[in-house]
Amino acid sequence: MLVTLFAVLILAGCSSASEPPDTSSPLHIVDVANVERAASVSRMTLPGRVEPSRKTTMSFEVSGQVDDLVLDVGDAFQRGETLARLNGERYQLTYERRQAEEVEARTDLADAQRELKRLTALRQGGHTSEAALENAEAAVAGARARVDAAVASRKLAARDLEQTSLRAPFDGTVARRRAEPGQRVAANQVILDLVSQSDGFDVLTRVPENVIGRVQADNLQSVSVPALGNLQITARVTHIGSHAADGNVYPVILRIIGPVEQLRSGMTAEISFEIAADRPAASVGSFRVPLTSLLYPVQGEPQVLRLDDANQLVSVPVTVLSVADGEAVVSGDLQVGQRVVARGVEFVSVGDRVNILGQSPQRFH
Repeated sequence: MLVTLFAVLILAGCSSASEPPDTSSPLHIVDVANVERAASVSRMTLPGRVEPSRKTTMSFEVSGQVDDLVLDVGDAFQRGETLARLNGERYQLTYERRQAEEVEARTDLADAQRELKRLTALRQGGHTSEAALENAEAAVAGARARVDAAVASRKLAARDLEQTSLRAPFDGTVARRRAEPGQRVAANQVILDLVSQSDGFDVLTRVPENVIGRVQADNLQSVSVPALGNLQITARVTHIGSHAADGNVYPVILRIIGPVEQLRSGMTAEISFEIAADRPAASVGSFRVPLTSLLYPVQGEPQVLRLDDANQLVSVPVTVLSVADGEAVVSGDLQVGQRVVARGVEFVSVGDRVNILGQSPQRFH
């Protein structure tokens, strides 16, 4: 019995030693993306802000004490409506004084003209000198100049009196009030900020310097407003800034087309900017791949790792034409529909066989 047991143990040991160990390692699991044809345009999403297409600040052209200012922030008004008034007593008195000065100047002119007429008749009869006549003519000219000055002073006083009232230049609402009744304000000191609710809205955004040259005026762009449930709105590029702001970005203004219910000034917007390709033939022989699929070796061109029919990785050198919104436009030996490693290219190598995330059995160790 002992001999039999010993023989069994020997056979078992021999069998175990003859079985080769499992040295195979699990295949890498990768996320892949399909190669797509690049379009002649690319898109980038930029933040923006809704602004009224027409807005202005209101101020008095004369100084004085605010007598009447009843409108507050959000109050609506009509074109021509009086928005604020200054105490105009001093300006009224000045106007009346200028009127009296004009009357006095006209009276002096009439007296000078009568004297000139009298001396002209005497001169014709030889009863006065030429010098006296010339003096009378000079007096008339001086009196006429004083009348002109008095008229101008009276008109200026009337204008100052009129400027004690601020009238609305359009239909709209008050965006900000910067003064209170009883407050003394200087000439040209801003009293109210006004916005129009009937002239539509603009969207203000800023475009980076590397793509501002490809933004085209009058192009239609898609705008979404998160506050309105990401409502999609069409807007037209109306202004492209020529001077960079901080951060080397350029202001761009888009005019929203048509009325949009519930849209308000100050709302946040997102512009899905469609911009022209940076090369004339960017869409010919070029493809779109994820930006994360690009592999940059120490030497040589950038490359992507393509999966062949056996899910084995093949290196494909590419030339990067443009980059925007997490995608790269490249040219190289690719075809539409081929699969490339979308993420994790730094963890696999050329020649590796891989499993596709979500499609192949996963093995863990």
